[in-house]
Amino acid sequence: MASALTAYDVPEIRARMTEWARDPGTDGAGNWFRFFVGPRPDDSAGEPAFPPLDDVGATITDTLRAQLPAAELFYVSADLTDLASHAATTLADYRLHPEDLPAPVGFLVYEHPPVAGTASARHDAVSVVSWGLGRGGLWVQAWGAVPDPEPPAVEVGRGLARLSRDYALSQMRKAAALNLPLPTPGNKPASHDDTVDHGAKHILATFLRNAERAPIPPSFAPPHGYEWCGVTPMLFTDMKGWPSSLAEGTSAVDIDAQIALQRTILTTWLLLGQTLVRSEHTRAPRAARRPPPYRTLRPRPRHSRPPRRPPARPHHARRPIPGRRRRGHPRIPPQLGRARPLAQAVLPEPR
Repeated sequence: MASALTAYDVPEIRARMTEWARDPGTDGAGNWFRFFVGPRPDDSAGEPAFPPLDDVGATITDTLRAQLPAAELFYVSADLTDLASHAATTLADYRLHPEDLPAPVGFLVYEHPPVAGTASARHDAVSVVSWGLGRGGLWVQAWGAVPDPEPPAVEVGRGLARLSRDYALSQMRKAAALNLPLPTPGNKPASHDDTVDHGAKHILATFLRNAERAPIPPSFAPPHGYEWCGVTPMLFTDMKGWPSSLAEGTSAVDIDAQIALQRTILTTWLLLGQTLVRSEHTRAPRAARRPPPYRTLRPRPRHSRPPRRPPARPHHARRPIPGRRRRGHPRIPPQLGRARPLAQAVLPEPR
């Protein structure tokens, strides 16, 4: 089991991802997205962020290359992670507004994954979220740690990457011609060696289409240690709530897990604007390159008071300046404010 992330890990994780996003080689983000995502995934149809002639993989890469270095950094403590997960269960559909975001461009790391069951066969549960404005609205991208030990697909993929491209493609085409079903307990071969061989051939066939459009990435999993788990382009003006659409054929269990994750991220953003969250500005260790400041976020202690507000100004002094848009505090849905267990756990006792 991977150890919990600390606040000092945040700048290093972001730096590794930024380097990967800028890498033009076969192990960089551009080739990784060409291989795994391609120009037009089936589940991108109808997304306003991806016009019909768009190269989806290239668009995602360009967005990450621009947003990761500019992102404001956040670290969410285990207590606040658990609080957000619990509060998300009371959150009904909510229209997101730009002022609800803790920063226009952000990179947020949870001390531990906030929602179980958001893993696929190739990555662990989501623990990192990045966001920023992109074509079609707000882009929210989720990342999961590559598990240790790594999945068999990663080992097979790295083995293929060491072969010549022509030979690797010939082996993958032979495997695809066998038309083997996905290994399951019902069609499991008799011996262990045959089971391994069956699984390897199925992986070869699965990635044939990918290898025909781009070189196989040498690391197969991104070298910074986090798998990209998807992007959710959202329109502020046309969204009655999260989650967004999910691909057809997704199981009910996976849909429930993704809904819980997306609502937890949204709830985390809303909580960051409340007095019940304590924000600490932190700097990375001296040894880190160009240590950027970042914020560690924790629930405010139960008996601490929120900061005093300055005396109210006269009514006439608070009129908005003509031509300038007033920006209010992030709105929090009333159902969160009504959650008695949540309020009792984090707000000071009334006097």
